[in-house]
Amino acid sequence: MKKIIILVAVCVILAIKVSATNLRGQVVRYDPYNRNYFPLGNLRVDLWVWNGSQWVDASYAVTGADGFYFFYNVAPGTIFKIQVFGNFFPPQPLTVQYVNPPYFQDIAWIVN
Repeated sequence: MKKIIILVAVCVILAIKVSATNLRGQVVRYDPYNRNYFPLGNLRVDLWVWNGSQWVDASYAVTGADGFYFFYNVAPGTIFKIQVFGNFFPPQPLTVQYVNPPYFQDIAWIVN
């Protein structure tokens, strides 16, 4: 009986992992003199999720040299927003959609 319970628990965990979505976004800065955008690297990006009663800082990532950040294994249906420089993006919270791995749900540029 104990083995069956453990087997069921492992199957449930694997099913949740398989249905998880990866999020990807980029933080850029606009240069008005060159009229061009350039990526901001080594920048902290926080993922806030709605747990039903309040916003919770669930995770954070650091942008790479190309300005991209990634959040892995986020459950579809999760309501979220991104925090950079103390500001939240986008203005309206988003919902995680199911995306087949190894693809990502892309988040619009964050321009600073």
